Amino acid sequence: MRGGFSAKKFGAAGEDIAAAYLKKHGWRVVARNYAENGGEIDIIGYKRGKLTFFEVKTRSNETFGRPADAVGAEKTARIKKAARSFRAECMRGGKVPVPFFFGKTLYRRVYKKSVDIIEIMLTHGGELLELNHIKDVEEL
Repeated sequence: MRGGFSAKKFGAAGEDIAAAYLKKHGWRVVARNYAENGGEIDIIGYKRGKLTFFEVKTRSNETFGRPADAVGAEKTARIKKAARSFRAECMRGGKVPVPFFFGKTLYRRVYKKSVDIIEIMLTHGGELLELNHIKDVEEL
């Protein structure tokens, strides 16, 4: 436990912070915690024709390295597998459903797809120490 947080709640707190960061920077959150085909994607976002699959890694210290160090080839392969499933399930004619205001969903054209990592460093009490957005780790 991290200051009263279970590992699952600690990770969820990091994902909430990452989602708020993305929204603040103009991203539309298309889905969260999408799990399919043996993989899971923490956040799927859309911005200006780019569909990005975000892996969020939350840590309280660097004892085991930077948070992004936990995203190796095997994890990336599972993310890419889930991303293929998402595209097959949700995209139509090169467009993805993007939620907008008042519950309205519009289909938007996708020109680029990638995997990004968001590193979150929190105190044991859940306060944000650092957020690092690593862009275009993998292009799809």
